[in-house]
Amino acid sequence: MDETAAMNHLASTSFPLVHGKDESEDLATKILELQEGLRDLTKRVATVHEEHDKKRDENVMLQQYIANLMNSNAVRGDTGAK
Repeated sequence: MDETAAMNHLASTSFPLVHGKDESEDLATKILELQEGLRDLTKRVATVHEEHDKKRDENVMLQQYIANLMNSNAVRGDTGAK
C-alpha cells in the first residue's frame, strides 16, 4: 500500500474530532513522517554497512602488505639494526 492509499485508508476511519481537525488526518500525517524517517535511517544503515565492509577489506589488504614486507625483510636478513 503506497503512502497516499495509506493516508486515505486512515482518513476514512472514523475518529473523533480533535481541535476542529479529524484525528485520523493527524495520525496519517504522523505515520507518513515516521515512515519517511525510518526510510532515511534504513538508507543510512545500508551506507554505514557498505563503508564498514570497504574499510574491513582495506584493513585486510594492509595486513597482508605488512606481513609480506615483514617476510621479505626476514628472508633478506634485514633486521633494521645497524
